[in-house]
Amino acid sequence: MFNKCPGSLGGTPTLKIKKCPECGAEVELFSNDVQVRCDRCGFTVYNDLESCLQWCKYAKECVGEELYKKLKKKRIVFLGVENACRSVMAEALAKKLSAAPNLGFLSAGTHPAPEVDRKALAVLREEEIIWNGRPKSISKIGPVDIVVAVGPDVEPPALPEAQVIAWDVPGPREKKIEEYRQTLRMIKEKVSELLKEVA
Repeated sequence: MFNKCPGSLGGTPTLKIKKCPECGAEVELFSNDVQVRCDRCGFTVYNDLESCLQWCKYAKECVGEELYKKLKKKRIVFLGVENACRSVMAEALAKKLSAAPNLGFLSAGTHPAPEVDRKALAVLREEEIIWNGRPKSISKIGPVDIVVAVGPDVEPPALPEAQVIAWDVPGPREKKIEEYRQTLRMIKEKVSELLKEVA
């Protein structure tokens, strides 16, 4: 267990005031402190623990494997070619269907389109999902734990330490709205199966 945070070394430490979650007393700690004990009740107060766990390479060693596994979010990206239809549907459905606090969902494309397919947005509205996101490049989203390639035409780039899952969902682009509904139903089934596997 570290006493000082190796992920924040190098800069000048700044003083922070946090409230003890146990008794509500104000606790002083520096930005490079991993943890301090509350003077009033002795409770261990962590320095933005949940936030740090999501990015810091020292996190597992710092807080211990058990707490790390409990609090670390798994980042799951649904990857399409244009991030305009299937991958957007998958992200939107995953966010609607999952209640797991340790799962984070996003979508991206290998060659993002300028905007999301209007028919994809229409069938999502039929599921009472209003989508306002824009297509994003896989190169811009940072590290992920699981990459779901949503169709046979999707070629994931090399992403170190990421598990890759391939779905055989054909793209409905420029077809009739019923094809989009069928794609949405297929993706909904696959998302439900995925959520059971990663829960």
